[in-house]
Amino acid sequence: MSMNRPGDVTRLLEQRYPKLQQTLPFVRLAELPTNLHHARCLGDRLGIGRLLIKRDDQCASSYAGNKIRKLEYLLGGALEDKCDAVLTFGAVGSNHALATAVHARAVGLDCYAVLIHQVMTPNLQRTLRYHALLGTKLLLASGYEDTKTQCRRALNNHPSGSERVAVITWGGAEWLGGVGFVNAAYELSDQVKQAGISPPDHIYLPSGSMGTFATLTLGLRAVGMAARVTGVLVVPQRTFPQQFVDLFGATNRELHARDESFPLFEDPLQGVEYREEFFGDGYGCATPEAEQAIDLMKKYENMQLETTYSGKALAALVADAERGRLKNSTVLFWNTYNSRPYPPELDSVSPGDLPTGFSKYFD
Repeated sequence: MSMNRPGDVTRLLEQRYPKLQQTLPFVRLAELPTNLHHARCLGDRLGIGRLLIKRDDQCASSYAGNKIRKLEYLLGGALEDKCDAVLTFGAVGSNHALATAVHARAVGLDCYAVLIHQVMTPNLQRTLRYHALLGTKLLLASGYEDTKTQCRRALNNHPSGSERVAVITWGGAEWLGGVGFVNAAYELSDQVKQAGISPPDHIYLPSGSMGTFATLTLGLRAVGMAARVTGVLVVPQRTFPQQFVDLFGATNRELHARDESFPLFEDPLQGVEYREEFFGDGYGCATPEAEQAIDLMKKYENMQLETTYSGKALAALVADAERGRLKNSTVLFWNTYNSRPYPPELDSVSPGDLPTGFSKYFD
C-alpha cells in the first residue's frame, strides 16, 4: 500500500524558509514526493509494528535513487555558475557517477567521471555501457590519490577552460547537495501527517559518503522528528563520526546563514547509530545477510534491491527485527536504489566504445 498525497508539492524546506528559495540554485530533476509505502507483508514477517518504505528508487523516470535529490541542487549550481560540464568521482560501477551523467546530459551539461577499480557486480558491465551510450568522459584512476591527478588533467584539458567545469565530490556529499535531504525530511513529515500515522521510531539507510545520512538527520531535527537514524556502512572508508559531523554542521550553518530563522543545532550525533558489521569483505561484495534481506523484500513486497548498498542496509533492519528490537515500533527503510530499467539499446553498445583500461571488465 502506498501513502502519498496527490500533486507535486516539492521544496517544502524553501516554502517554510522563503529566503532560501532566493539564494539556493536548483533545477528540477525529481518527481516528488516519492511514495511512502506501507510494507504490511514484510512487516508482519519480521514482527515489526509498522514497516514503511520511502520509495526514492522511483524518484525520477530516467534514473532514480537517492542521488537525484542532491543533484537538483548541485547541477542547479553548475548551471547558475555558467558551467558547461561537471566532473565527479566514484568506483567503476558507481550509481552516483551514472546518476550524475544521466541527469547532467538531461540539462545540457557534459560529464567527466573519474573512476577507481571495484569488484565485479551484476550491473557493472551495463553501467559502463550506459556511460558509453551517454558519452560520459570516463577516466580510470589507479587509486584514490590518482583521482586527484586525473581530475587536474581533465580540468586543464577542458576545451572551454577549467572554470567551466563544476566539480562534484564523491557521492555528492557536500552541503549544497545535502539540502535535498533536508527537504526530504520535510517531505516525510508532511506525508506522515497527511496519512494520520505516527512518525517513525527508527529509520534505516545505507551510508557511504555520509551525505544522505548526515543531512537527512539534520532535516529530521529541523522538523522535530525524533527517529533513531541508523546508517549502515557500505564503503571501506570508515569516516564516522567526523565526516558526519562536518556535513551536518556545514549544511546547518549554510542554511542558517541564508535564512537566520533556520535553527542551529548542537550535538549532531544525537539519535544516530552507525553500524559496521554488515559491510562484509569489501565494497560491492555481496554478503549472505544482504542476499537474504533482498530475497525477503522481493518475496513479500515485490521490490528489488541490490547487494552493494540497499541490501546491506536492509540486512541491519532484518537483524534488529529478529532480535526483537523493533517490536511495536514504526520503522522506515529509505530505499536509495534506482529501480528504473536501463535503456534497451545498451546491448548494442560495444565495450570497444569505452576508453582504454575499461575492457578488463568485459573479459
